[in-house]
Amino acid sequence: MRQALSVLSLLLAAVLAAASLAGFQINQLLREEEPIAQIAGELPAQQGFSELVSETLLDRLESELPGGVSDLLGDRADSAVDSLVASMLENEEVDAAWNETLQGTRADYTAQLEAMFDQGTTGDASDLDLAVDLSPMAEAMTGPLREGLDSALGWLPFLDTSSFEFLAPELVVDIEASTGEDADPYTWALLVELSKHWLVLAVLSGIMVAVGLLLGPGRSRWVALTLGGLLGLGLGLWVALTVAAPEFGAVSDAATQSLVEHLESQITAWAQPAWWIFSGAAGAAVVLGLLGSAAAGSGASRGRRDAGVNQGHGVTAPGTRR
Repeated sequence: MRQALSVLSLLLAAVLAAASLAGFQINQLLREEEPIAQIAGELPAQQGFSELVSETLLDRLESELPGGVSDLLGDRADSAVDSLVASMLENEEVDAAWNETLQGTRADYTAQLEAMFDQGTTGDASDLDLAVDLSPMAEAMTGPLREGLDSALGWLPFLDTSSFEFLAPELVVDIEASTGEDADPYTWALLVELSKHWLVLAVLSGIMVAVGLLLGPGRSRWVALTLGGLLGLGLGLWVALTVAAPEFGAVSDAATQSLVEHLESQITAWAQPAWWIFSGAAGAAVVLGLLGSAAAGSGASRGRRDAGVNQGHGVTAPGTRR
């Protein structure tokens, strides 16, 4: 009975330890500024980002300009917008606006998930969709852009440069969740709520380790530690190679694909090292358990041999002399 409880305690300790680390990372990602800045803070510096911005602005420019003006401008408008976008993305105000966008999105999405936990959901996976408010970014980027377009295109007598104000809209982009149509929004909201208590899970894991080692009699405690370590090692490697190294799949647009690949590499660089360390610690527990089991087994064998030797050399009473 004690052997079974020891094994169960150490297996539970491995699960709780993995849950604690996952909760810690989720909590960091949703409730602290640094992780999201590390993952997505360099997006504006990527070539694909400027290409997407240029393409979007050119589309809007063509739709707002009077008929025939786009054909008249031709490649001149394209090159003007491309050069302006490239220069304005190096603006410190744009960097600050992008960080504001990231942190605002992070805070709003966290509040959205917490509200789902408190108030319930519709059950539709679209509840997990992410709304990104790009208004600060649009305002910071289009300030110098509007000035640049005024200089580049203001010579046209029929063009009202005040119409360039449309380039600074209140812009909110809805990003569809990549969890699949069958995802249960409340499950994700529950995980976010549980992530607040990652430290409690870590403490419980430590308690389970102590209980498992104390309950196990002799060699069995080391066997239990080995099994718990193997489970922890498996969990750590699985998360490190899947969840912590996401693959969002290919997209048709080359510019968007480069941004997706950048995000994949940044998420992996942020999330994966902790799981390698976790796996290493679990592997160390396996080695310790094997060494302890071997030592306990050799000690028991030596004890049995010593007992046999003592019995073989037992002293008997001398016989009666004649």
